[in-house]
Amino acid sequence: MLTATLGLPAKPNTEPQLAVALIVAGIVFLASFFGILTRPVGFLAAVWPANAVLLGLMVRNPSYATVSGWLAAFAGYITADLLTGGSFFVTLWLTIANMTGALTGYLLFRLAPESDRWLQRPASVLHLFAICCAVALSAAIAGSGAARLLFGRDLLGGIAFWFITELVNSLIILPVLLTFPGFRKLRASLPASLSLATVQHALPMLVLVASVALAITLGGPGTLAMPIPALLWCSLTYRTFTTSVLTMLLCTWLLISIPANLIPLPELPDPLRSLDSLRLGIALMALCPLTVASINAARVELIERLSRAANHDSLTGALSRGAFIERSEACLRVNRDHGTALLMLDIDHFKNINDRFGHAGGDAMLKKFVRLVSHLLRPSDLFGRMGGEEFAVVLPGLDMIAATSVAEHIRQALEAQALEMPSGGKVWATVSIGVTTRAPGQHTDFEGMLLAADRALYEAKGAGRNMVRVGAQQAEAAAPTLN
Repeated sequence: MLTATLGLPAKPNTEPQLAVALIVAGIVFLASFFGILTRPVGFLAAVWPANAVLLGLMVRNPSYATVSGWLAAFAGYITADLLTGGSFFVTLWLTIANMTGALTGYLLFRLAPESDRWLQRPASVLHLFAICCAVALSAAIAGSGAARLLFGRDLLGGIAFWFITELVNSLIILPVLLTFPGFRKLRASLPASLSLATVQHALPMLVLVASVALAITLGGPGTLAMPIPALLWCSLTYRTFTTSVLTMLLCTWLLISIPANLIPLPELPDPLRSLDSLRLGIALMALCPLTVASINAARVELIERLSRAANHDSLTGALSRGAFIERSEACLRVNRDHGTALLMLDIDHFKNINDRFGHAGGDAMLKKFVRLVSHLLRPSDLFGRMGGEEFAVVLPGLDMIAATSVAEHIRQALEAQALEMPSGGKVWATVSIGVTTRAPGQHTDFEGMLLAADRALYEAKGAGRNMVRVGAQQAEAAAPTLN
């Protein structure tokens, strides 16, 4: 395996090598064939996605970066060009140049921090730009000699021409591949139905389309920058992947429409050099929305982390006491007509676990208990740590029978599992649970439910522990909890 030879980390390769080779060869062939179809002038395509697609494929799937994987990509390049009329010598030369650029980019990406690979930091786009420049330069040096052979350019002119073309394609295609969230997450993020909120969310994209239409109507070199404000609006509204897709679509359209004269531009004295300049401008234009989207994504992630730190217990991950009470009170208001159940849970003889296994053992028990209970709850349920080994659960929409059944499942699940202690040995734990409910239409406040559930919990512990007790909906006072 090439990654093992180079000492690079790789995911376990669970797919047969033949299947991987066919996947890589097929993707490279299709991407190359598309690029060949966009050759309006000269021998280089207006859009050549194959190199960026290959690089993104290898970065996202390091297990594909085997000797057979790279050879399959080589075969994909060769086959696509030969089937469309390319001569073998020139095709071989261009393919070596393409492979040189992709391999250079792969090695550089493997050295970069993981957050930079997925454009998750404000400086990630600048690092991406630096890697794309290295990719473009290595491919240009390897393939520039073909510029004189096929295009009549000298060595330096060939390097510049190839460098610009490769840089453009890398900058507009790679971000899409690096930020792709996966088909499952992408499908889950799509709106289930058309609504006013959906239309409002799509407004930046609609304005972007309108600005492109206006640019076509007006014409002139200045109109190339007309979609930029709308694209920046998109980068502030959508995730990095969506912004990358919109940027790629806009830049691809510009790269194809300019040589095809879809945008009226004044005739320039040196069309080829002017085309190089326009391509470079389009590539640099793509950096702006990508940088804004990356910074915005980092900001959103930081806010989410701060919110989680403020609202969740740092040890177990359950809601903190304050956040649990606040959300529970809001839940009661929302579910006033549907009823709500509350469970109070206390791990039995927790002090003995701490005394026997130390605080590390006690912490391990608390973490295991939270994981176990979380797996048995619904996404709409609230689970919080009230303090020490005492927890609470709010079950919206459940009556006493259903809530008692949930509590019994939790009790049995904990009783049936042993926990490996960090210091060695196993321990079995049990839990006592108090249950109370508020019927639909009642106005019992959350404090009253807490008192009732705590009273039921006290009765469960007083009756011998490791059991579920049902409490009244009101309680005058909470009795002290037994350890």
